[in-house]
Parts: sequence; structure tokens; C-alpha cells
Amino acid sequence: MTVDVTHDVVIVGGGIAGLTIAWELARAGRDVVLVEASEDAGGMLRRGAVAGLDADLGAESFATRTTGVADLVADARLPVQLVEPAPAGAHVAFRRRSGRVDRAPLPRRALVGMPADPTAADVVRIIGRAGARRAARERSMPWSSGPEPTLAELATSRYGARVTARLVEPLCRSVYSQGADSVRLSALHPVLWERAEALGSLTAAVDALAPAVRAGSAVRGVEGGLWRLAAELHAAALRVGADIRTGAPARAATATTVELDGETLSARAVVLATGPTAAAGLLHVEVAPAPPVGLIVAEVVADAFDAFPVGSGVIAAPDVDSAAKALTHVDAKWEWAAAALPAGTHLVRLSAQEGRQGELTDAAGAATAIRTLTGVRISPADVRRVIPIAWPDAVATPSARAAVTEAAATRGIRLAGAVAAGTGLASVIPHARALAAALTSSPTPSEGARHVR
Repeated sequence: MTVDVTHDVVIVGGGIAGLTIAWELARAGRDVVLVEASEDAGGMLRRGAVAGLDADLGAESFATRTTGVADLVADARLPVQLVEPAPAGAHVAFRRRSGRVDRAPLPRRALVGMPADPTAADVVRIIGRAGARRAARERSMPWSSGPEPTLAELATSRYGARVTARLVEPLCRSVYSQGADSVRLSALHPVLWERAEALGSLTAAVDALAPAVRAGSAVRGVEGGLWRLAAELHAAALRVGADIRTGAPARAATATTVELDGETLSARAVVLATGPTAAAGLLHVEVAPAPPVGLIVAEVVADAFDAFPVGSGVIAAPDVDSAAKALTHVDAKWEWAAAALPAGTHLVRLSAQEGRQGELTDAAGAATAIRTLTGVRISPADVRRVIPIAWPDAVATPSARAAVTEAAATRGIRLAGAVAAGTGLASVIPHARALAAALTSSPTPSEGARHVR
């Protein structure tokens, strides 16, 4: 006689979405199993030892456009401290007509690169007076009620090409790892899109929503590194009874089963909380995989960085020839990192341009990119350690999201994570909690869930 156990929910994928759902369901008394292919849960919230501290090797901050992260920390009583970035704001690097690469602080009041006041001095410094005059016309332009255009089309038609090239496109590529011509504002910032439609103006919507603060302050982090959020949530889920299995890749999934190597798990509901390509594989649909997200974490010893020359970091406009599209000066951004690093030692993150990560994987390549983006003359000898990281299934393109969503709905499988909620913890966590609430509201399983054959 064999005994088959039907679990309430089986979750595939141990990133922050899967961990959130597992914690919610387990604390509600549900029998939940989470399976993760890698040896560690956490998804893109991972750590690595650099310059004597545990540094983020994936995401290192989260947007504050929702209270999702703070609410989860409070409700789960996670022993982490949410922190604000240090006062130094972020910069943008762009090429002047003379051919010289210039750098300027990002506008204090802007969302997704779109300014609340195109004539503000910090905007004019980047887009020029002519660009500012063109962008200022946005408020008086009639609003189109047709289908939503891409973000690039929207920004260019409303603000002009200079805003798109020097603000919207570099921010979109660096923060969301996608070009502005491949995404829509409603996916990146749904509240901004809804407000713009209601007011008939992007400028008016940004003006209503953007706080009057330094650029880069619309994010927060975790003292000690964002990786701690996933680590503590993992521990919290285990404490309330979730069964979390790492090193357990799923081979197939249906609405009621998940097949592992040598074992099939039965469930009342199945949730896929993986990247888009992995989800597509389990659903047997073909999607074009997005290019991997490439990241370099480097330890730099150079006195020139002691003054934080580009504040918390810099993003590159498309006309700046660099293998890195963005740089984060970690210890300039987070006071806890500055306090933990030895004097004169700095931690730098380089986000690679698509297909160019290989140019950054040694000290010489990293030094070249740092010089280009910051204007600081450092040598390869100043770059003491380089750690390359590649995230191959991190970006959910619109076509992949559509294909996976349709296939999952047809098969009765739930979706979580970026493929369902959009990019960023501010979107992923609230969506995961809402899905968990819907699953929890189903009838409590009876002993009939255990069948004897």
C-alpha cells in the first residue's frame, strides 16, 4: 500500500515571489511545498564576499512607489532595517555636440526619466534650452485616447527626442534592463500611466506624483544588503511550516502536479514563480529568451573616489560608448557599506550593456568603463577584484509575458514574479501577497486530501 499526499499548493521558484507566497500560505496553516532549482533560495537577491563584506550580487535597492516591501517586513516581523540612500544623488553621462562626455545630476523631480518641470535648471543642464522649450509644450498638447504606445514613442511624442535620449532611455535600460522601445509605461509605472490618462498630461502626472527630493531617493535598501530580505523571509517561511526544497529542479508542471527528478508532487494548486524562460519551458510554449542581465561587482582602491565624484552612481545615455550602461558607487549610496569598508576602499557595481559583459570581466576592462562613466582616471591596478555575474532569465519581455500568461491560464496554473507582476519588488511582492490571499481563501483541506490506494 502506498500513500499519496496531495499538498495544498506547490510553488516552483524560490525567488522573493515564491518565498512570499510560501510564507503567507504556511502561516495560514496551508500545506505548501516550494521547489527551487538552485542550491539557494532568493532568486536575484544573492550575496557574495567582496572587500571583506557580504555584498549584493543581484538587486541592491527597491522602488518606493508602493509600500509592498515595508509592509512585508512589518507583517512578517523580519529582523531587517530598511534604510534610505545617502544624500548624494545619481548622475547621467551624455555626449555634448562637441563630442565631450559630460555628467550632470539627474533631475530632482522626475519619474521614469520624465521631468515634472522641463524648464527646471537641473533638466535644462541635461537637455539644453531648446530641448526644454520643446518638452515644456507637453502640458498643452492634446492627449491621445488610442492604444498605448511604447515608452519611447510616448516620451518622444510628448516631450521630444532629447528627453527620451538623455533621460528616459538610459534610465529604462539601466533600471529595467530593457529599451524604452520595448516596454510601456503602464507596465513600468502603472500609477503614473493612470494619472497621466486622467490628467491628459505626463508633466502634470509627474508633477503630482514626484516628490521634491534628490534623484535616486525614490528607492530604499536594507542595512547590510538587500540579500538579507530574502534570507530572513526564507527563515520566516520555514518557521511557520513551509517545506522549502533547494537543488530540486522542476521538470514538468500541470494544474495539479509538479514533476521532479524521481518524484511527482500532487497539489490542489500549482504556482510558477520562475523567470519567463523557465516558466515557458514548464508550460511547453516557445518564447525568445531575453539577453542575460550582466553585472560586475568590483573592489576599487582609489583616493579620487573618496569624494563620491558622481554621487551614488551614474547612468549612460546611448551616445556614450561604454561596455557598462550604469555604475553604482555602493559606499556612496549606502552609509552601512561606507562604514564597513576599509578606508580608501570602494565598492562599484557595473551594469553591462547587452552583449558586452565580456569587456568588463578583468581589471583593465572595468577600469576603462569606470573612467568613461565617472571621468575619474583610475588604472587597472586600482581595481583589486572583479566579480562577474550573469542573470540569464531575469527579464520578462512583453511577448514572453503574453505567451506565458496565456499558456498558464489555459492550463489552470497560477503565475507569480516578474512575468506576472512586472519588474521590481514594489510590484512583485504585492502581487504575490494578493495571489496568496486568493489561494488561502479556498476551503481548508480535509483529511480527504490524503488518499490511500
